[in-house]
Order: sequence, then structure tokens, then C-alpha cells
Amino acid sequence: MNQFVKLEDFYKSLKDIKLINNSVDEKRELVKKYVSNFNANIQNLRIDENIKKQNKEISNLLEETINLIKLVSNDWLKNFDEMIEREKFRSDLSNYFIVIIFGKVKAGKSSLGNFIAKNKLESQKVEFFKYDEAGKKQAIKKLEEIEEDSFATNNLECTVEIQGFKLDGMAWIDTPGLGSMVKENGDLAKEYIQSADYIIYPTSSDSPLQLDEREQLKELFEQNKKVSICITKSDYKDEDECECGSEDGCENCNGGMVKVLKNKCLSKREGQEKFVKEEIYKLIPKDKEYILGDIFSISTHTAKKGLDSSDNELFEDSNIPKFYELLTDVIKDKASKLKADTPYEGLKSFIDFNILGSDIIKQNSSIKNIKLELESLEQVIRESQERFEILKENSSNDLVSEIEFIISKYSLEINKSNSKEMFLQIDSEINKKMFEIIEKNISEILNNFDASFKSLSTTFSSNEFIIEDVYESIKVDTSSRNKKIGAGILGLIATVGVGIATGGATLLVQAGATIVAGAVAGYAGGKLGEFSGSIDEEKEVIGDNKEQVLQKFKTSRLLHYEKIAQGMYNEMQNLFFVPLEKSMGEIKSNLNQFEQNIKQIF
Repeated sequence: MNQFVKLEDFYKSLKDIKLINNSVDEKRELVKKYVSNFNANIQNLRIDENIKKQNKEISNLLEETINLIKLVSNDWLKNFDEMIEREKFRSDLSNYFIVIIFGKVKAGKSSLGNFIAKNKLESQKVEFFKYDEAGKKQAIKKLEEIEEDSFATNNLECTVEIQGFKLDGMAWIDTPGLGSMVKENGDLAKEYIQSADYIIYPTSSDSPLQLDEREQLKELFEQNKKVSICITKSDYKDEDECECGSEDGCENCNGGMVKVLKNKCLSKREGQEKFVKEEIYKLIPKDKEYILGDIFSISTHTAKKGLDSSDNELFEDSNIPKFYELLTDVIKDKASKLKADTPYEGLKSFIDFNILGSDIIKQNSSIKNIKLELESLEQVIRESQERFEILKENSSNDLVSEIEFIISKYSLEINKSNSKEMFLQIDSEINKKMFEIIEKNISEILNNFDASFKSLSTTFSSNEFIIEDVYESIKVDTSSRNKKIGAGILGLIATVGVGIATGGATLLVQAGATIVAGAVAGYAGGKLGEFSGSIDEEKEVIGDNKEQVLQKFKTSRLLHYEKIAQGMYNEMQNLFFVPLEKSMGEIKSNLNQFEQNIKQIF
């Protein structure tokens, strides 16, 4: 194929570009919506006042974590807005396939842009423009320090602003390199590189792939940017005899000798291309080698000279036709895919690096880092909760010991007469000790829990704990007892009666009658008493119930104060751990939902 035809084919292919109407704008808006909603939710987070009062250490850690998330969320919003601003010119160029040539000063990028713009078809129109550091587009007739409506190409390569041109379906963007004299220009170039559909990275054949260029390429590759490497200035000057044939020379030569621009030989070019490829493979992981595009050597100067002089060989050996052919293939075969994919890659790169976080590079403003901070805080909270459970167990054990000690201390003094007063005194002392135990344990975790101790009470019914005598029931047979009693009573009655009846008789007679009457009546009374007898039960004091009452009192106080302690620990849980868990749950819920929403976009 005629090499000049390759140029024509390239320019014609620009008319055939069909841009895919993808949903990238919708996805951008979706990301922004999720970021905005998350930011609004996080900014409304407040720490419960009880958490602040009860534990300053955990409260401060929680506050620091929340403030970090708020700061990060604000950064996401800011960075996303900046990213949209960076891609502002994409909206202006939405109907164009965007090619960015990005490189250091004096790498030959402006010369290549000039060549592309100048050699258009006659029917085509080139529209030049520039963007200043603020990203504002300006319509201009021609760029600064340029001739014939081309880019400036003086020795200082004055690409101090983003500049470019539209040519049918293509937008060619020339960005300042990192090696620009003004640092801000290099930073600005990094900003705009995110918007590229296709990147050409020029490196001078004089010293290809210098250290700063490698660092710049590495950064591009980390952002999943596909880059084709263009080795520029692949030419040299040689001496040849002037056509004047005079040893004295002429106005065009020096002593009959002229400087002739020639292309570097094929072996040197292939050697440099091989070197560049090997070095680049050192910069990228093996699973990402696909992001390295073509590598080719060119000379725009020999190409221009070949065109001007109609020297087909010089033009062909400049490798510009090859470059045109490669770019044409990209436009025809890859433009649609790149147009669909590259915006996603830029947005995905922003999300992966700035929001989700990378496993390789630590990014403070990322979900990954926030989760690490949350894990650290959760570890502190877990340790406090574990300590809390230990303190509860210790309190229960201490309470048992103290109640037993205090009761044993007063056990000898307690008796029936003072039991009510003594039990009140013992309970008061237990109450005081209970206060000290719980206060000591709680103070290890909480700073301010005084109000909770108002729930401690010394009141109880002392009537429940009365020391009384203990009786033993004894069975008694009353027959013999009643026989004696009956005999005695009737005998007495009979004797008295006979004495009265025989009052006029002699003493001997009276005595005999009385003895007989008494005996007979006694016998009769005994029989009556014997018949009226029974077996009865009688109670006999064998001691008191002091030990049982003490045990009952101890059990009662244990249950009472354990209940109080449990209530206080529950209150502690409600005042501190419950709102703490609620705050952590709210943070994690918002963060997890946000992460899930972001990941579902792609």
C-alpha cells in the first residue's frame, strides 16, 4: 500500500467512529448519590452522652473513629466532584474519541500533534482549543507561540496548558508532562489523564524511559490505564556533500558539506523497542500486561521532510505510516470498546483506590482503612466487655464472702431479745460493703455511675427473722396420776363427812369410822381417777432456732443483693455498652450498606 494512502485511510476512519451510548454518566451519578447519602448519614452521627460520661478512653476512640469517617466521607465527595470536574471536557467532547498524548517536556509530543493536525484532508476542519489550569475551556484561533495554526514547538516546548484539537470524530489532547518547568502543569496533566480513552506516551530516542518517566508510567498502570509507547526523535544528522559541489561552499552549506537528517536504522529501533518493553514489564504485574499497548519508534521530522520532498522512502522509514496504521486500527477496531470501557475503568479506578481501598497501597481515605480502625476500636470494646463479665463474677464471689464474714462476726451476739436490731445492723453493714464492692468494680470501666447506687436499699422485714425457743413434744400417761388424785380427794371428803356424822360418838368410834370411810372413799376415788386418765403430749424447750434464722437471713440477703447487683450491672449495660453497641452498629451498618451499593455498580 502507498504510504501516503495510510494517512488518508486514518483521516477517513475518523468519520466512521461510532460512539457507544453507555451508562457511565448514570453510574457516576449513582456513585455520587451513594457517597452523598453516606456522607449525610455519617455527619448526623452523634455519641451518646452516657458514653462520654462513663468511659473517656472508649468515648475518645469512638469520637476519633467517627471524625475520621466524617473526614473521609467529605474527601470522597470532594474527590468525586474534582473527578467530575476533571472530566468536564469529556462532556464537551462527548461525541469524540479522546486520545491523550502525555509526556515530559521536550519528548516530541507537540511535534506529533502538529503533524496529525496539519496533514488532515482538505475537507476536514481542525478546531484548536485549550484548557487553563482551572479547567476552563477557551476557544482560540491558534495556540500560543505556534505557527500555521499548530502547536508550539520551540525548544522550551511551551505546552504550559492543556491544549488540543478536534478533528471530525477525534479529540487530540496534548498535556504538559511531569517534567514541565512549572510543577502545577505536571499535576494538572495527572488530573486530566483520567479522562483518556487512549493514551500515547512519548519518550525520546535520545534516552528512552528515564527514571521519572518510569515512575509516571507506573502510576498510570496502577490506575488501569492502557498506554502505547511512542519512541520519538528516532533520527540523527549526518554529513553529506552539498549539491553546489564547491569546496568553498554556498549559502546552504559549510565548506561544501551539509547536515542531512536521516532515520535511525531498523536494528537500533528494534533494540530500543525491546529495551523499553522489557523495562515496562518490570513495572507491571504479569496479570496486567494487557494494559501495555503498542511500542513503536517514529520521527516526525523525517516524515515531514519526506512529505515535503515527496521522498516516499524517507517518509516510510520514519515509521509515521506505521503509527497511522496502528492508530487507525485502534479507531476502527477498538474505539467503540474503549469508549465504553475506559470511562468505567477511570470510575472503577477511583472507587477501588479512593473508596474501597487497595491491598497494595495503604489509602487512609478508604473503606478498607476505616474497617481497620473499627476493628481496633471493637477490640478495645471487647476487652472492656470481657473485663465487665469478670467483674460481675468477682462481685458475686466477693458478695458471698462478705455476707458470710459479717454474719459470722455478729452471730455470737444475736439472741431472742436483740435479733431484730442486730439483723438491721448486719444488713446495714452488708449494704455498705456491697456499695464498696460494686463501686470498686464498676469504676474500673465507668467514670460516673453514682446515680445508680441510689437503687441500693437497706429496708427489709425484720419480722421474717425472729429467734424463738425450740420445743420437743413429750407423750404423758395421766391414769396413775389421776388415780392418786381421785383417791386423795374422795378419801378426804369421806373422812370429813364421817367425822361430822359421828360427832357425838366416842373418839375411838370416830377414829375407826373415819379410817374406814377414808379407805373406802380413797379406793373409790382411785378407781374413778384411774378410769378418767389418758395419754397427753407436752412441749419441752430443747434450745432455739438461731442457726436456722441466720441461714435464712444469709440466703435472703444473698438473693437480695445479687438481685440489686444484677440490676445495677444491667443499668451499667444500658447506660454504656448498649448505646456503644448501637453507635458501632450504626456506623458498621452505614459503612457496609455503602460498600455494598458501591460494589454493585459494576
